[in-house]
Amino acid sequence: MSHDEAGQEARFPAVRLRRVARTRSTQDIVLHAARSGAAEGLCCIADEQTAGRGRQGRAWSAPPGSALLVSVLLRRSPAVASGVPFAAGLALVDSLEAMAGVSAGLKWPNDVLVEGRKLAGILCEVAPSGVQEGRVAIALGMGVNLRVGAYPDGAVGISLHDVVERPPDAEALFRAWIDRLWVRLATLERGGIPAVVADWRAVALGLGQPVTVRSAAGTLEGIAVDVEDDGALLVRSGDDVHRVLAGDVHIGSAAPAED
Repeated sequence: MSHDEAGQEARFPAVRLRRVARTRSTQDIVLHAARSGAAEGLCCIADEQTAGRGRQGRAWSAPPGSALLVSVLLRRSPAVASGVPFAAGLALVDSLEAMAGVSAGLKWPNDVLVEGRKLAGILCEVAPSGVQEGRVAIALGMGVNLRVGAYPDGAVGISLHDVVERPPDAEALFRAWIDRLWVRLATLERGGIPAVVADWRAVALGLGQPVTVRSAAGTLEGIAVDVEDDGALLVRSGDDVHRVLAGDVHIGSAAPAED
């Protein structure tokens, strides 16, 4: 084995999968493991989630068997940490095409859409006190609708069973996604955030269109111009171009109260 191959094995260890029938949040399990010193590659997959976390502090639940609910522990250089959500979204787009023939797009920062409706969401959280050898611990969580029959008021969702006759089961989709995630993370490690953002642009939704962004700083309406190489969304509003680092994006100029 060459030195490069050995380094690749060290960066992308074998998956250690923990299955749970029911949990408040797979993110909580992985964040706890990170604080306890667990190595990269630990994954938690749940059949039911009662208090999962979304963006902007939102809580959401998923009944048994309705979704792929998974969190993965990554240990990454701080320099590429903000590229992880882009890599994860691309890996899911790759997997959906390969396993189900479904063409999906990505809405900044980390929503996976099919036919203009949300199929999956991705959340990255850095574990406090989780630094090892200069690498931060990241809990990468993902929820994919597999067989969801109804959505909360205001949510524009879609489920795989709406678009394919026989959706893959949760674990099969997870295995396909994790394999492709390692490939996308390898690209991130080699080329930095610009390498994954370049591919992300190819499947991006909303660029060049009116958008409304809600964040802690307030509401911004404008045209989504591009995504910078550090992952920031550029929104032109009047004569100014704003850098958006976090927030909810609605494609269109009149956003509903929830997206």
